[in-house]
Amino acid sequence: MVYIMEHKPLISFNDGMEITYSDLKTDERGEYVTIYFERPSRNGNDFDSAQIDYPVGELKNIVGFEIQDYAFLKDQIERNGKLALSFAKEDANA
Repeated sequence: MVYIMEHKPLISFNDGMEITYSDLKTDERGEYVTIYFERPSRNGNDFDSAQIDYPVGELKNIVGFEIQDYAFLKDQIERNGKLALSFAKEDANA
């Protein structure tokens, strides 16, 4: 049996935040990856999460992150989006 992991690790932070990315995807918008953000919630019972189709989309499926967190998320997208897309393209061509 072969398992395909949709979420590939990109960055882990000391506070438990994880940033992962998908396999390379293509649609009418062109090539992209979905970048996922997940961290333990402040109450410790579940997770905060968000995602973006990079470079073609906007943040979506935002759960638990507050407005003040958006600047951090957008900064991480700007810093690491090209890297995630590059990794996904390398994986697709391997």
